Amino acid sequence: MASTTLNRLTLPSSAQPTVGASLQALWAAGQALAVAVWQAALGAQSATAKTAYQEAEELRTYAAQIQSADPEFANDLFAAADRHEGL
Repeated sequence: MASTTLNRLTLPSSAQPTVGASLQALWAAGQALAVAVWQAALGAQSATAKTAYQEAEELRTYAAQIQSADPEFANDLFAAADRHEGL
């Protein structure tokens, strides 16, 4: 005949979570779940992939806007757009 002994786990009183801490953790997990569900449901609809040409055109538009303030940086952006479009 075999006997089994179960040992009771006891934690020091400082390590035991309080009801308030447990509810706070539950609330935070619920918020994270709600955000994840919201992003999964609506994020896929609004996200559209841009082509390299579209991204390069946006960069060129920005470079043209700042060209009068910083022409050297604008030239670097124009060059970066050309390299990106060539990929």
